[in-house]
Amino acid sequence: MPNLVSKALIAVGLKNNDQYSNIKRDETVVFFNTSAWLDESAKLWNIPIHGWVYEPQNSWTLRTLIRRLLARKYGLKVTPDTKHNFKRRLNLFIADNERRKRLIIEFKGQLYALPKSKPNGQFEGIIQVPSSKIRANKHGLIEFKAILKPSDSRVIKGTMKLIRPRGVSVISDIDDTVKKSFINDHKKMFEAAFFKDFKPVTGMPEVYRKWQEDGADFHFVSSSPWQLYQPLKEFLDEFDFPWSTLSLKKVRIKDETFLNLFKSGLVTKPIAIKAILNRYPDRKFVLVGDSGEQDPQAYAKIAREHPEQIVKILIRNVHADPNLNSSYSDVFSGINRRLWKTFVYPSQIKLDINSL
Repeated sequence: MPNLVSKALIAVGLKNNDQYSNIKRDETVVFFNTSAWLDESAKLWNIPIHGWVYEPQNSWTLRTLIRRLLARKYGLKVTPDTKHNFKRRLNLFIADNERRKRLIIEFKGQLYALPKSKPNGQFEGIIQVPSSKIRANKHGLIEFKAILKPSDSRVIKGTMKLIRPRGVSVISDIDDTVKKSFINDHKKMFEAAFFKDFKPVTGMPEVYRKWQEDGADFHFVSSSPWQLYQPLKEFLDEFDFPWSTLSLKKVRIKDETFLNLFKSGLVTKPIAIKAILNRYPDRKFVLVGDSGEQDPQAYAKIAREHPEQIVKILIRNVHADPNLNSSYSDVFSGINRRLWKTFVYPSQIKLDINSL
């Protein structure tokens, strides 16, 4: 396995127990779900810790401006039923990112200092632990927590998963693949994103749970921004999707990464997907997406570059287009026809994880 760990990301082990995170009480810390990979030759688990530090914002002025814009352009209005969603999701998007924050975490009784947070408020570090010292629960999950100042009584925990070098993993899109997002209809898209409760594509939670029972691990890769991580995770938990990592877009209103919000998934998703493939070179992968964006094009390119890892591509036919298969003949040119399949209803998916 190639060296996938930058020295700048390695967390520093601490022996002094009086070390604390420099987090203020009015700042929020969110740990994102991550998955660890095993370096078999070194007998080391590489455990990524990734999260976000921000100060919540409650800007009535900005919310009013955006509310009026959406009402004028799309006829969308905030109602008593949608007020909570609109306020919360927009406030997350305009939150004040906190830079240069140093998180101290406790993992298996050891303290580690993570690299400081960047201008977008995100921090990333990798803990390296001998495999002989790691023991997870039956689902492979391990918890860790932030070490805060004695005056801060909050308990802030994160969860990561040990994923073995061999097995089957599912890399899935979210919008219009497992969540109704209406990406190709701007009015419905903004309504679903900022106003309404998130709703699953009927039947997809059941399909994913069955795959989980058969031993699959899961990674969601989406074009949604990291600011919506918490609502998205709550949606996945509410509808009992399998535990998963999430890879989202880095978007910051104050710099050029704001343009990432409008970048095609054909540009942003392959980077995240290839990072997962590189961490687990001996695992087999099922890619699941939809016809509403450019998932087929992105997945076809990845399948050509990683033919030994990609064993199935499933594309949800969002508009029930009867000619979709023929229109994809060029997209999947040179790829075995048995490798990819389109479906309108999840019941049409016939996939035996154990046979892969």
